[in-house]
Amino acid sequence: MMRPRLLNVFATLALGCFGAACSNSSDSGPAPAPTAPVVEQPAPTPTTPTGRQLIDSAGPTSPVNLIIDPNFALATGSPSYGAFLAVSESGGLITLDTTADSRSPAGFAGNVAIVKAPNATDKRSTGVLLLASFQGGEGPFDAQVWVSKTDLAGNPADVTIDAKGITASITNGTLDGQAYDLTPVDDERHVAGGKTWVLLRTKVTDPLPYGGYFLVNTGTGGGQFLVARPEIVPQSLAAGVATRSLDVKAVRAPRPLTDAERLAMKRYRAIPQRFVPAGAAAGARPKVPARSAF
Repeated sequence: MMRPRLLNVFATLALGCFGAACSNSSDSGPAPAPTAPVVEQPAPTPTTPTGRQLIDSAGPTSPVNLIIDPNFALATGSPSYGAFLAVSESGGLITLDTTADSRSPAGFAGNVAIVKAPNATDKRSTGVLLLASFQGGEGPFDAQVWVSKTDLAGNPADVTIDAKGITASITNGTLDGQAYDLTPVDDERHVAGGKTWVLLRTKVTDPLPYGGYFLVNTGTGGGQFLVARPEIVPQSLAAGVATRSLDVKAVRAPRPLTDAERLAMKRYRAIPQRFVPAGAAAGARPKVPARSAF
């Protein structure tokens, strides 16, 4: 009599297990893993260029600058009137190199001239005069230029404004005329890439009716010198345009020309000026006389 009861118990257990299995089979699967909380990242902080990295990005110098090639674009080709020319203290012509460095005072729109004397070492060099002509006028004139120095490998070096380092001046257009020295502006120094740039300025109150020359004279202390943004601006023209003022306060008494300056000016004046004949047909190529030897 006990056997039927055992069968009933087993049947009940089997039905219970079958029901549990059926209820589990209706689930969609294992529960998904918990999702990690989303951490919001802070927005990047905008950065502003420091120093003078963006100085005069629209143009390296004043729009009324009397120097026609302040970014030295013409200096690496054949000598041409109005372009910069490098002359050794013995009168020989020196090849001028340029480089683009947006960190320099030339900014994004200009080049930097590299002045290196022949056979120079890091300790000794012969003098080199870098000069360009400009048109004159009644004046007064504001002049400035940025200068720096490196060793021959391009590593930054201390720059001094003296006979061993570098100086700059403005002269009138005559060989028996006078020179006006540019002086350092103490609170206007620009440091970028390890190089220290010094701003030299002066105000010329005398008229320059025959134009003049912008001269940069490198000294005997060795290394190589960097020059950027030479400017000479007549105040009468600067007052009529929307441009920044050079704000030049330094006025130096004129001095006599040195023999090296006079020699460099003679070499510059030997560059033949080329003129297009009047009345030439449109598109005609003018006959250019052969360049005289220096």
